[in-house]
Amino acid sequence: MSMNDPTHNRGQVARQLRTFIKHTPRGATISIMSFYMASSITWPALKAAYERGVDIHAIFYGGPAGKPLSGVSSGGVKLTKLIQQGRANGRRGSWVVWTKNSARGRDGKTTMHAKVWQFSRVGRTRKVTMIGSYNNSDAADARAYSAMVTVALPQLYDDVQRVFLQSAKDRKPPGNPQRRVSGEGWDAYFMPSLPITRDNDPVMDRLRAIRSGPGTRMVISMYSWQGYRGAWLAQRLARMVNAGSRLTVVVGPDVDASVVRTLRNAGARMEDGCWRTGSRSRPYAYTHDKEMTATWVEDGKTRYAAWLGSDDWGNGGGGSMSDQVTVGLYNKWAFDRLNQLLAPQIAHEPDNLAPCDPL
Repeated sequence: MSMNDPTHNRGQVARQLRTFIKHTPRGATISIMSFYMASSITWPALKAAYERGVDIHAIFYGGPAGKPLSGVSSGGVKLTKLIQQGRANGRRGSWVVWTKNSARGRDGKTTMHAKVWQFSRVGRTRKVTMIGSYNNSDAADARAYSAMVTVALPQLYDDVQRVFLQSAKDRKPPGNPQRRVSGEGWDAYFMPSLPITRDNDPVMDRLRAIRSGPGTRMVISMYSWQGYRGAWLAQRLARMVNAGSRLTVVVGPDVDASVVRTLRNAGARMEDGCWRTGSRSRPYAYTHDKEMTATWVEDGKTRYAAWLGSDDWGNGGGGSMSDQVTVGLYNKWAFDRLNQLLAPQIAHEPDNLAPCDPL
């Protein structure tokens, strides 16, 4: 598990990706589902991987027209051209899809917002999956906290691949496109959810599964939290705090003031997730995380959990109406590691919840 820290460890996730790409052997496949890609750290390794015989499958957000976005996803544009040149010379097995708005949802103000990298092999390890909140770009490295977790779980790899290949069709499947999968010690969900309700919201199910009381501790770092979905999640957490649970929230730049009031009035500890850096070129740092940890006691046993992904807690285009992937890991290592990575955000001062424009 790694965190891009724009103040102390800039580019950490990009460097980890570079390492994985460099150790992906000829004949293996790299699958990428990313809102955008514009990293000077990652791109050279990806180009070299393709040139040595690695197949690359990529899905990027293509805006309302479903076309390459050079100003946003320069790495994606370069990858598209590289693969086109390869195909012109007889190379097969690689492809890029630029989605029109969301991939598995409806058109409109929606996006292909997932952040997933998969490797059929890294060194001797097969079926490696990386999921989190990191947009692969130099700009994100410079200003946004965002975490990714990497696991070698074959069932998760296969489950994500099924959704990945469905996303590559760039059209809504029949019924509600929300999907959930699980295995021993982990689970994951995939948006869009059309509709999203209290009864089918995977985050509400997460919170219902956590026993409230003095033995429960939760930490949330959230870039965006809004709308009627955001309200019911805040209200559920407020009830948990009122029952004795302890909650710390790092408040990102797109968290609605009503959410802050609900949680603060319940007694949650509110931390500033948007602050000035003192740099003229990148004046703000902010949390782009969509992460949560929890520990609680159930049936006399202490439980631990951590969740990482792209799902912002809203019901609009930045949340449940767009393509998202979030994974939950139920073990003490994931809980401790994510809390360690979130610690610099929590320690930041002052906590006046000052707003900032992340762009």
